Amino acid sequence: MSCGTKTLKVSSFVLDFLCCVLAALTIAACSYALIAFSHSLAIRVPCILGVVLGALLFCSTIFGCIAALRESIRMTWIFAAMVLALVCGQITVIFAQPINFKLLANETIYNAWQGQLYHLGGMPYYEIKYHCCGQTGPSNYPDSGLKIPQSCYFNQNATVSTDLYTVGCNQKLGEAFIKGTHWERISDWSVVGVEILTVIVAGLLAITLQNAERRRLYR
Repeated sequence: MSCGTKTLKVSSFVLDFLCCVLAALTIAACSYALIAFSHSLAIRVPCILGVVLGALLFCSTIFGCIAALRESIRMTWIFAAMVLALVCGQITVIFAQPINFKLLANETIYNAWQGQLYHLGGMPYYEIKYHCCGQTGPSNYPDSGLKIPQSCYFNQNATVSTDLYTVGCNQKLGEAFIKGTHWERISDWSVVGVEILTVIVAGLLAITLQNAERRRLYR
């Protein structure tokens, strides 16, 4: 085995392993989101697709590791084709089925507000953490026959009227979630970038193995 072939084989194996780890992390993150926001329709389809694509990538990378270790030309080409198809699928999901974070925030606060109306709590957590009050504003409380809670005030001090939060939690949580989209895009495109690199290296390895096979036939 030439030095170049050995380098490509090791590189392919390392990239396959990295894709395997990224696939496992994708499955874990999407599964956690589905459990944590089980009430939400905003993330259901994107996260289910994320789990499916992550599982397919995980299985494909195991196949790719076997192909690299066995130096199988056919298996390596099949692996490269599978990962390329997954790249196309992931790019489609990124553009066609992104998570609607504004809808997710509205759904989350709506459920918390329903709990508040039935005296089950739910709003104080968001009001204290995001410095907001009510679903759309502090007027939601008196309009629903409820007293504005201490969680709607800075440092939970209801004696200072000017410390009352005037912005609704729908808006505040939506702003917080939208900031998170930046990191989501970075992670999504990082996975795609690693997969594209994996396809390139797998293709180069398959071509190198084919050339080596041809040279053996003519000796």
